[in-house]
Amino acid sequence: MEVIAKVGKDKSYKTLQSHTEDLLTELERIKSLYPEIFDEKLYFALKVACLFHDLGKISYHFQKKIHKVLGKEFKENPEGRTLKKDIPHNFLSGVFLFSLEVYKKLENEIGKELFDAVFFAVSFHHDRKIDFSQEDFKKTLEYLSQKISLLEWLKNYGFEIKSDIKDYGGIFSEIQNLASEKINLKNKNRILIKGLLHRIDHSASAEVEVEREPIDDYTDRFNKYLNDKNITLRNFQQQAKELSDRNVLLVASTGLGKTEFAMNWINGEKAFYTLPVRVSVNAMYERFKSAFGDENIGLLHSFAKFYEIERNEDDNGIETGLDKIDMSRLLAMPITVTTADQLFTSVFKYPGFEKIYATLSYSKVIIDEPQGYSPETLAYIVKGIRELKDLGAKFLVMTATLHPFLKKEINGFELIEEFSKVKKHKIKLEDKKLEELSEDIIESYNQGKKVLVITNTVKKSQQIYQLLKDKANVKLLHSLFIQKEKSKKEKEIQNEKGPVIWISTQIVEASLDIDYDILFTELSSIDSLIQRMGRIYRGNGREIKDEDKPNVIVATNEPSGKGNVYDSAIVDRTLESLTKFNEKVMTEEIKQEIMGKVYLKEEIPEFYNKFKKSMELLELGFQSSDKNEAEKLFRRIYNYTVIPESIYKEKFTEIEGLINTVFESKSQKDKLFALKEIYDYTLQLPIYRVNSVISKTNINGIYTVNINYDEELGLNLLSQECKDIGEFI
Repeated sequence: MEVIAKVGKDKSYKTLQSHTEDLLTELERIKSLYPEIFDEKLYFALKVACLFHDLGKISYHFQKKIHKVLGKEFKENPEGRTLKKDIPHNFLSGVFLFSLEVYKKLENEIGKELFDAVFFAVSFHHDRKIDFSQEDFKKTLEYLSQKISLLEWLKNYGFEIKSDIKDYGGIFSEIQNLASEKINLKNKNRILIKGLLHRIDHSASAEVEVEREPIDDYTDRFNKYLNDKNITLRNFQQQAKELSDRNVLLVASTGLGKTEFAMNWINGEKAFYTLPVRVSVNAMYERFKSAFGDENIGLLHSFAKFYEIERNEDDNGIETGLDKIDMSRLLAMPITVTTADQLFTSVFKYPGFEKIYATLSYSKVIIDEPQGYSPETLAYIVKGIRELKDLGAKFLVMTATLHPFLKKEINGFELIEEFSKVKKHKIKLEDKKLEELSEDIIESYNQGKKVLVITNTVKKSQQIYQLLKDKANVKLLHSLFIQKEKSKKEKEIQNEKGPVIWISTQIVEASLDIDYDILFTELSSIDSLIQRMGRIYRGNGREIKDEDKPNVIVATNEPSGKGNVYDSAIVDRTLESLTKFNEKVMTEEIKQEIMGKVYLKEEIPEFYNKFKKSMELLELGFQSSDKNEAEKLFRRIYNYTVIPESIYKEKFTEIEGLINTVFESKSQKDKLFALKEIYDYTLQLPIYRVNSVISKTNINGIYTVNINYDEELGLNLLSQECKDIGEFI
């Protein structure tokens, strides 16, 4: 009988032996590229896990199902047909390790600890419930003992399985115990064997490499990038290479070249570069590609495939880009630029988290802009750093605005501080609401300046826009435009040449590379304000003098979002700390000094309590049930993906056609294009406070929202039905 293990989309299939051999090929690949992962015993243990992981697929139920998929007849003896319970193959596979000769061989060659790790990896390489009894288990295994001849090919690898497994009850109990066992991160071998088995199995099944080759001419490419950009490395950037085997905390002013520091620190090794938001990730992805080649850099976030569709015009480019996204999802690229949630949700130990931990154990991880995370999310990242550092991962944390407590929370990091001596910002505090500064904003525009206005909430940005739109060249950007229009506006704000007023929210703080002449902003937290300042006088050669007029105007009276978007105590302490610098130039050292004062632990207990409680949750061993739950916990943002109802009605025929393509087309490419076009009509809206205006569509996960929408304002939070929403987003 032919034992089938895998069926492809084109109804091609792999036999159990062939699929297993594919795993062994990928095992050899990863060993040849990253030999430092393995000692001799660990390598052999992982090889055993690859050999045994799918042996349970000789079961009657599995073969019957897979033959049916292929439209092939499946003949079986009467004993097979009497088995009523379909027991997942992973639980059956591990049992073969207890065949007497196999067990003795492994006990002798790898020892009890590694044997247990292999048994755990094989038995739980799929997340399946134990919803069968010991009696079901026993009957199935008695049947499988009659099919041992199907596994004779294992002799080629030094293993002979016989029908001498007797202690079914003991094995069943051991599986139950392992299923309820808490994760033991001190057992690195268990993490590595299970995590790498996941990766090798997934890659073999997808018929792609488990790892792409590292960039062998990394230094040459880096030097060429520097020459092409006319960049001369500063002393601290040169130091990065000397620190490439260390964990580093870099605090450096905006514009001093943190990215080049990171590139030099990576030094040709496998790396993951993380940022808080997708727009920043996409921009950094392009930057790394320009330095090290399209073929070497991966992109990983929820909408990465849509990004590749947008940037490629021809079919070949799209296909290559999508293949590379698949490689990124499999963690196989030499360097991957990603949102942090793609890696650090693993701290919640959802089933299969070991895939991330095992990969990062021999990788470098850059965490850029940690100030962009909530205290809860920052706790999850810190927890991940601590655990992964112990497994062998190397970290570079980079920021222009360091939370003082972070130095204490991540121990054993080399601290590098580099502050620009160039004076960029002179502030003026105005005890007014932002809208009361409208004449000053218009005056700056009339002087020919590029004016940036940043509010704390979408509603406030819309109010300011309505106030100014008829008086100048005024444009609006916030998160509640549909994706198609938001992307267009993001490109436009970065390419402005002439006098203009752009009104925006925090969306521009760190995600967009812009250089404007003057900033009008609501009071917010000091780290947010520093990021906002970094959007003006950003370019080389731009400097402000003590006698110049202020170029950062802060409206301090009744800022929107206080107590909702920003912690009230932090906003109050920010204002208190800024007062003595009113109408003075703020050096980079001053900004760091204020950060230290504002974020004193004892002065803002609510912020630190959120961090502490989140850390305690993980210290107590909390595990999420699946990856989706982990992602929600990590982001702490529960969003609806919505289409404004007016757009849904206007584009009804088009959208319905796209939905039909998603459900009915046999072409994965056509499905993806249709999903992208639907996505272009959507925006993300926080779940809280909007249930009354949300309705389902007939595509899973997408809703309509009954709030007025137009191209000028986006989703209109100024309308009566939104009076209780605007202060929260």
